Amino acid sequence: MTQFIKPAIGVIVLAIIAVLIFNVVQTKQGLPEQTFTDLDGKTHSFEDFKGKPVLVIFWATDCPACVQELPELKAIYKEYAPKGLAVVSIALAHDKPEHLLAMRLEKQIPYLISWDKTGELADAFNNVRVTPTHFLYSADGDVVMRKIGSVSKEMLSEKLSSMGL
Repeated sequence: MTQFIKPAIGVIVLAIIAVLIFNVVQTKQGLPEQTFTDLDGKTHSFEDFKGKPVLVIFWATDCPACVQELPELKAIYKEYAPKGLAVVSIALAHDKPEHLLAMRLEKQIPYLISWDKTGELADAFNNVRVTPTHFLYSADGDVVMRKIGSVSKEMLSEKLSSMGL
C-alpha cells in the first residue's frame, strides 16, 4: 500500500509545483512588444506604456456586452487616467474602421482605440478570440487581471485601488 502512496504524493507535489510555476509565469508576462496604429493613424507601441498601469480591452462594435460596458469604462478612464492609468481598446479583425469611428463619435469614447486588422495583437495577447476580454497590467508590467466578459466600474475600481491608484 505504501508503495502506491509515496508515488501518488510525489505526483501531487509535482502537480502543485507546476501550477504555481504556471501562475507565476502568467502573472509575470508583461505587455507584448507590439506596435499598433490608432484610429487617427498614430503609431503606438506597448513599450510606450512601461511604468504605467494599463487596461487593455479587446472588443467589437457588434458585441452587445462591449457596448453595454462602455459607460463603465468611460467612468474608469475619467477617474483614473489623471492618476496615470492608460486605456487601450483593440477592436478585433472582423470589425470595420468606419464602424469604430462611428461608435467612437456616437458613444464619445475618450480613450485610445485601435483596429487589429491582421489579428496579430489578439495573437500577442494569448490568442484572444472572445469579446470583451480585458487585461489589467500594473506599472511593473505584471498581469493583475484577465477577465473575459463584462466588467463593472466597481470591480475595476477595486483592482485599481489595490494597485495604489
